[in-house]
Amino acid sequence: MKSNKGKISRRELLEKLSPLGKVSLDATKCTGCGLCAQECPTGALSISPGEESDTFRLLFKHGVCVACGKCVEICPEKCLQVERILETEKLDGYSVLFEDEIARCSRCGGPIGPKAMIDKLQARMTASGHPINAQFGLCPDCKTQTQFGHLIGKNGHIS
Repeated sequence: MKSNKGKISRRELLEKLSPLGKVSLDATKCTGCGLCAQECPTGALSISPGEESDTFRLLFKHGVCVACGKCVEICPEKCLQVERILETEKLDGYSVLFEDEIARCSRCGGPIGPKAMIDKLQARMTASGHPINAQFGLCPDCKTQTQFGHLIGKNGHIS
């Protein structure tokens, strides 16, 4: 009697040889920094506003991923995995891998970034002994205004 040890099914072989990939994400580790989407050469990962106006979403387009692994390499939180797989029923669709509330500037209300990212930065700063100042909750424009506002004249130019 022959053993099936080491043999794989035709379906498993096709999946291993698939030109497409599937990205999965550990949402408990993800901060929503978006580096994976910026680095994705095919656009399989993208950032999109959520259906609610104050949410951030990371989307995965199934039929576009080539399993290159660049997203896994760039991810600072090491929360992504890529596998070669062919899911024909999902080729035209997308999945929401991560969704989070947008943190807003405490001065003007403009968007700063995903709340998970801001919370993680605050935790890292606190853990390293760095005090969190009032500017931490400001957008780049309001930080500039706070730091250099006294140098800016009434016409909007530096005096």
